Amino acid sequence: MEIVKTFYSRHFSIEQLANGVYAAINNEEGWAICNAGIIDLGDRILVYDTFASPQAASDLRTAAETLTGRSVNMVVNSHYHNDHIWGNQAFSKDVDIISTAKTRDLILTQGAEEVKEYSAIAPKRLSELQAQYSNSGDESLRRALKPLIYNYQAVVNALPVLQVRLPNLTFSGDMVFNGLKRSARLISFENGHSGSDALLYLPDDGIVFMEDIFFNDCHPYLADGDPDVILSILEQVKLFKANIFVPGHGPVGTIKDLDKQVGYINRLKLLAQDAIQSGIRQEQLEQIAIPDEFRHFPYATFFTANLKFLYHYQVKNDSLPAK
Repeated sequence: MEIVKTFYSRHFSIEQLANGVYAAINNEEGWAICNAGIIDLGDRILVYDTFASPQAASDLRTAAETLTGRSVNMVVNSHYHNDHIWGNQAFSKDVDIISTAKTRDLILTQGAEEVKEYSAIAPKRLSELQAQYSNSGDESLRRALKPLIYNYQAVVNALPVLQVRLPNLTFSGDMVFNGLKRSARLISFENGHSGSDALLYLPDDGIVFMEDIFFNDCHPYLADGDPDVILSILEQVKLFKANIFVPGHGPVGTIKDLDKQVGYINRLKLLAQDAIQSGIRQEQLEQIAIPDEFRHFPYATFFTANLKFLYHYQVKNDSLPAK
């Protein structure tokens, strides 16, 4: 993998994974928020996910055109969360936007509610986070606040120009693109990270764009899906003939990094189980410290949120094994 220095954006950096395959990796202080992909199929250019803001997505479109010498023909929305789809409008009307049918429905329903909620709270929430950061002398808290501040900066700057563009092509199951240079396979799963997730597998290159099924070296967000389904998907993906895995958040990883996320989820499940069996109430979970091996991860606020979700998940599903 090689950092491409011929294109610059404040929002992301470009890593070349193979000839004609690029990962756009979020810069911490930018407005991309998630990672994306640029794939030259030979006869068509495909972009995988479009970031949290039209501003970052405009740079992504320019990067694709600069790196491949051609215009983008297709965009894939891996799932409905705003940080992966709010950049759709940066691509011209003749570019097809592709997602699962369920993801399109979720953009229309839960995604629309999300836009309303952010419109009501985002400016105030950003000011609160910035004030909390400025007034705190706790470096661990400041590190935890920084990703939230950049996230809300992206949202606040996106909202005045935002026009949520819906996918115009949908599929269920798998969808295969047979290009002149390489093939690409979209593989969908339900109720993993979100109600519907589409991974992009490049079998000729041994590369998988994983979206938020995989967070690398950062706390994942588990509360909109099913952790056991995520674990099952990760085990299935490990059977692919692949050695490069592009996460939705964090640096490009290997199969060992998939194992680290499996370990993270299982560790938090055990912490939630122990809390339940020890009689700890859900509101007391904030007192549980982040384990040392995860303490350096960004998105630290996700830790307690994940723990609370898994606590409720295990009680709801009565899935507590005997001690």
